[in-house]
Amino acid sequence: MPTTVVGRMTSVLFVGIFLAQILGAWLWVGQLQTSERERMIEVSQAMGARIAQTVKFFEELPKEYRHIVLDQLRDMGGTRFFVSVNKQYIDLIPIQESQFSTLVRNNLEKSMAAQIGQIDSMEIVFVDFDNLKILTGDNLMVSLSPEWKRFSLLEPGDKSPFVVIQFPVDEDEWMYLTTVVPNGELLLGIDWINGERIFNLLAVSLTILLLTFLFVRWLVTPLKTLAHQADLLGKGRNPRQMEEKGSKEMVATIGAFNSMARRIQKFIAERERSFAAISHDLKTPLTRARLRVEQIEDSPVKEDLIGDLDYLETMVKGSLKIMTDGIEHENTSTIELTTLLASILKKEEIKGLPIKIDFKRTISMKGRALAIERLFSNLINNALTYGKSVEVTGQKKKTGIYIQIKDKGPGLTDNEKEKVFKPYYRIDHELSENHSGLGLGIARSIANIHGGELELRDRSGGGLVVEVYFPV
Repeated sequence: MPTTVVGRMTSVLFVGIFLAQILGAWLWVGQLQTSERERMIEVSQAMGARIAQTVKFFEELPKEYRHIVLDQLRDMGGTRFFVSVNKQYIDLIPIQESQFSTLVRNNLEKSMAAQIGQIDSMEIVFVDFDNLKILTGDNLMVSLSPEWKRFSLLEPGDKSPFVVIQFPVDEDEWMYLTTVVPNGELLLGIDWINGERIFNLLAVSLTILLLTFLFVRWLVTPLKTLAHQADLLGKGRNPRQMEEKGSKEMVATIGAFNSMARRIQKFIAERERSFAAISHDLKTPLTRARLRVEQIEDSPVKEDLIGDLDYLETMVKGSLKIMTDGIEHENTSTIELTTLLASILKKEEIKGLPIKIDFKRTISMKGRALAIERLFSNLINNALTYGKSVEVTGQKKKTGIYIQIKDKGPGLTDNEKEKVFKPYYRIDHELSENHSGLGLGIARSIANIHGGELELRDRSGGGLVVEVYFPV
């Protein structure tokens, strides 16, 4: 099944329409067959009655007058049948038997029997005009002169077969009667579902499919825009206010989204201002407290108080750093991750620790360059600090971009892998200017803002693997 709404709705509607077309064609064929069967019954009964009258007329004629009457009828233009009295039975090549030829034959026999009774040795066959023989059996009607062809009563272009009735009237004579079956192409067999009808079926279905596709795509276009704006909102960007248009339900949905986006942006802005104000205002009482502590005589209590004040000051600085870095407000640009990571690693070479980078090809992505640089700087710095080495690998797959930061340090327990993302959490429980316990939390937040994720895994042979994922 297609993955998009347009694809799924179009597919379902197309299958439904196509099946409806097939069902309609099947019903139409059934009705047409029934209609044609009724018509052929009516035609064959009427034709049988007329043939019976003609046969009765010639049977009642004295034998010596039969040929005279036939010659006179031909000279006057003939009748609706071609009739002759032959010296022998004429072998004919019949058409292939079908349900309609059987139907017409049975009704001819019944109709004639009702008029003149049952005729012994009567044979009824259906023949193409090209195979129609008359008189001696050596004469094909199609090969005769126009004077004789006029007795066939066949219109130009008509491919209806002829019914030929033969039965003995005397020991040495056979009555021969033939006439065209009116609109009798059905007796030759017919393809109810032929190439033309299949073409029409497909043409109609494809036309409806195209119209359905265009209609559904027009219908869901606002949904695609809404999904894009929701994605931007989820990544920390300020989505534009969408125009409220479309169906009543769509207008209501877009209106609700616009209201939600405004409330979220207002909440975030107020939270940032409050958090920044609180963190800034804390610096003044901390400074006063430190000055007062300095006036206390040296004692273990003074050292403990100074330690607590240093801890609080580090936390305040970290909080202010989060707010002032402003990753939410940085513009998006194209980032070459390969170049960026190589640049970060080059700066870390000063530490003299093992550094390795392995990329099969250049990888680029859309994002906030300063935030991405901070993310990988934190991870690489952690790897060199705790693992004393770093190896960076990356690859781009259909599902996204995967960057791995590997070290050979002591690693983390499963419990610690969750705790290290909490603010100010450190495994050694000691804060410092360089490591305040905010790095991994900030790194994961940056990855989340870009629609990605950051995960920690054990490295085979010892160490830690930090994998950063970004969607393509």
